[in-house]
Amino acid sequence: MSEYYAAGLPTPSPEVDPETRPYWDAAERGELVLPHCVPCGRPFWYPRGFCPRCGGDDLRWSASDGRGTVYSHSVVRRAGGVWAPNTPFVLALVTLDAGVTVQANVVDCPAGDLAVGLRVTAVFERADPADLPVLRFVPVRVPETGAS
Repeated sequence: MSEYYAAGLPTPSPEVDPETRPYWDAAERGELVLPHCVPCGRPFWYPRGFCPRCGGDDLRWSASDGRGTVYSHSVVRRAGGVWAPNTPFVLALVTLDAGVTVQANVVDCPAGDLAVGLRVTAVFERADPADLPVLRFVPVRVPETGAS
């Protein structure tokens, strides 16, 4: 039987503060937004109330299509706590087309498809309806053509 990295991982809720509220509001709608530093003119990750490069707090939030490429990944086979029953699962670094690299799980992915360079797209999921939506990635599915 081939290994498969399923969706539905635990989603412990983080603290939401006023500076990150735009991110969480967008996530509730299933949209990925990135903070951009106005003085630096570049996006950054992870969502926070100041730029990690210049320390500025003049930020704008812009929509991302959520597409990117797996830069690196690790398959977690042993875990504790709420994660233990969900092994194996994938933790990856994904470089978004928007230019930032994020750490997140890759889900809904057969083991044979997981590779550096895999094209992925962002999804948000919750293990429980009361949880905040958590950013995850799934492989980009190429539609099959009917050509023969």
